[in-house]
This record gives sequence, structure tokens and C-alpha cells, in this order.
Amino acid sequence: MNLFQRKTTQTNPETIAQLKIWVYDTLNLDTAIPVSISQLRCTEPGCPPLETVIAVMMQPPQTYKIHKPASDITHDDVVASLQAHP
Repeated sequence: MNLFQRKTTQTNPETIAQLKIWVYDTLNLDTAIPVSISQLRCTEPGCPPLETVIAVMMQPPQTYKIHKPASDITHDDVVASLQAHP
């Protein structure tokens, strides 16, 4: 087992920037609230090879998962994921 193996993958910075814009717009967030977007490998059974995790750093922090690589996510995916949370 390699303890130093990366579990995240890199994606295009423009893609991440666009996803953040969609998150801020959908949630009507103040730009002072940090948003983090990570693309992670999933090795659990039934999990897609890559998923994208959106973390909104408000109190309490909110986390959203989209079971697609960041490059495949559409505006509709972001809206559906963010609106699915109560």
C-alpha cells in the first residue's frame, strides 16, 4: 500500500473557475465565502472512477458531490446538486 499516492486528480483551472461561478450564482453567495472544488478518485464498489466535491465554507460548511469528473459537469448538474440539499 502506497501511503503517499495522490487521491485527487488535476483538472483545467478554467473548468474549476466556471464551476465556482455557477455555485456562487446558484446559491446567491457573497464572494467573501470561500468555495472549494476537488476532483477525487473513488475506489469504493459502485462508485464512479472520479467524483467532484464542492465545499462551501459557511457556518456550518456545506458539501455537495457530483458523480462525474469536473470536465463533464454542466450548469444543470450544479443546480440539481445544490438544490437537492435542504
